[in-house]
This record gives sequence, structure tokens and C-alpha cells, in this order.
Amino acid sequence: MRETDAVGMLKNLKLRHRAYVCAYNSFRFAARLRGDLSEFAPSIAETLESVGDELAALARDSCPNENERRQLIEGLEGALRALGLSDAAQVHIVAQLAPRIMAGEPASASKEAWTRIAV
Repeated sequence: MRETDAVGMLKNLKLRHRAYVCAYNSFRFAARLRGDLSEFAPSIAETLESVGDELAALARDSCPNENERRQLIEGLEGALRALGLSDAAQVHIVAQLAPRIMAGEPASASKEAWTRIAV
């Protein structure tokens, strides 16, 4: 019993860390590009969309249950805190991305995205 608890705890830590790294690096990279006024700099909305897609795909592929998907949300929250975002901004971003993560459905996998691409 203890061995399975330890394995579960390690998996939760790994999931939180993967979500943290994904979100932190994406936001920092996009901010750096915007700061350099790069023509390739994604908007904040595009960055949110991208992070949401990555975390939702990770949830779909690696997290068969709700508890594991919540670990991804905790990792996202940790990254937002580390970036120094206000509490209001953190709550807004998490509220926007959490349903997609819990559903494990990246926006790019939805029918609407495919119709936009096709048109």
C-alpha cells in the first residue's frame, strides 16, 4: 500500500512540474518576444490558447483521472505565481484554462478549429 502511495505522489509531483515548466516557459518566452518587439511575438491571448492546448493535450494523454488533471492546474497556478502575476490575473487565467484541462480537450482538437483551418 505504501509503495503505491509513493508512486502516486511522485506522479503527482511530475505532473505538477511538467505543467509548471510548460506554462512558465511559454509565458516567459512570449513576453521576451513582445519585449523585443518581434514580429513573431504571440499576443497574450495566443499564449493563453497555446498553454491551454498543451496542458489539455497533456491531460488527455497522461491523466486518466480527475485528481491527476488537478495536478496540472496546480502546476499552472504555481507558474503564474512565479511569474509575479496579480491574484486577479491568476484567477482569471486559471478559470479560463481549467475547464479545458479537466476535459482534456485542446481547442485545436475541436471541430471549430478544424473548420477555421480549412477555410
